Amino acid sequence: MTAEQKRELTPEERFTELVLVREKEQEIKRRIEEARARAEEILGRARERAAYLKSQGLQELQRELERRRAEARAAYEAEAHKILSEGRAAAHHAQEHIAARASHLLEKLRRELFFE
Repeated sequence: MTAEQKRELTPEERFTELVLVREKEQEIKRRIEEARARAEEILGRARERAAYLKSQGLQELQRELERRRAEARAAYEAEAHKILSEGRAAAHHAQEHIAARASHLLEKLRRELFFE
């Protein structure tokens, strides 16, 4: 409305117009508040979902880390077992060689002592 039209309104009409404007303002404020509440609810759900996904990701990462540690531990244990087996085999072979050499030297010593 123009200024001239407003001057033509009666006080009751102006009051009615003012009431309508205030009601419209209140309706807009109510809608804004509802939208804000919905936005906060959506944001809250999004934060909960993000926290859940983060937790799931951390759990998956922990499981993967434990799996890789177990694999590495198994590989190290297998390598240690192999090294121990090779060491035992080498020690057994050396022991057999020493026993054979000692037997040979003992036989040689006996022949020399008894002039056989």
